Amino acid sequence: MDILLTAIAHPFTWGLLAGLVFAAWAFFSGWSAKRALRREVRRLEEHCRTAAELNAKGTQSLQAEAAQLREANRNLEITVAELKNKPDRAELQKLYVLDRAAALMAGRAPGFAPAWQAALQEAQAELDKTSTGLLPWSRRIVHPSIAATSGPAAASLPPADGDAASRGD
Repeated sequence: MDILLTAIAHPFTWGLLAGLVFAAWAFFSGWSAKRALRREVRRLEEHCRTAAELNAKGTQSLQAEAAQLREANRNLEITVAELKNKPDRAELQKLYVLDRAAALMAGRAPGFAPAWQAALQEAQAELDKTSTGLLPWSRRIVHPSIAATSGPAAASLPPADGDAASRGD
């Protein structure tokens, strides 16, 4: 026991003991810091993984939406092009009426305004009269002006003033 007391009282023992305590403290403090850093790395990795998954889902949904919008845009462009090239039925009827009236007016130049109104009404009545059967079908195929000059109404037209002057009447 005497040796133990002498060893404890020696300055080397005190220095050794202080160094061991310091080393133990450094070891445990480093170990706990390393453990905390590992936890932090795992937490950050999980956070990055979650963020990457969310970004991937967001990008995927945006790409799907963009593809859907491109398809809708393409369909709308096709529809607009078709509508530009396809006149409405009412517009076609009005065009036929005006074309027929213009053909009738070629023979009736004097007093253009009243004659124009009369021709418009006559052409509308003719279109209404021939809304069914073979005649309207043929009018859709043959241009209305051609049909007007070769139809029964063309034969009943009086000669134009210019025609009479050219014949010497």
